[in-house]
Amino acid sequence: MVLLAGLAGARGAARFGAVIEKPARGSVQATARVRLAPGLSHEVFEAHLRAIPAVRSAVYVIGDVDYELRLACRDLADLGVVLASLRGCQGTEVVSTALLLRDVEGLNRRVRSVPDWGTRPRPRQTRSA
Repeated sequence: MVLLAGLAGARGAARFGAVIEKPARGSVQATARVRLAPGLSHEVFEAHLRAIPAVRSAVYVIGDVDYELRLACRDLADLGVVLASLRGCQGTEVVSTALLLRDVEGLNRRVRSVPDWGTRPRPRQTRSA
């Protein structure tokens, strides 16, 4: 990240200098979709995930993959190391990886649970005369 800092010159003229900061962890964010081999237990894979600091969150899903991971890495080289570590867990396949560009603002609302329509009471019906 480059920050411009304003400096006052000897004659009052503005000068600008660049301050280059070391990128913070998480400057490259990605999602990875992982499929497990039938013989690999979820407990073993989740323990492996906990040992990788770049894994920010993981969701166990039903579909064409078993897990969706959110990763925060220093740079693309670090992302490559993290993906290699995921593949290093015997029986895992990283199906796809996508770089995240930005979060969508205004979605931090509380998530409501999906109602179970089978147990939800039905509204009363009234008869009109």
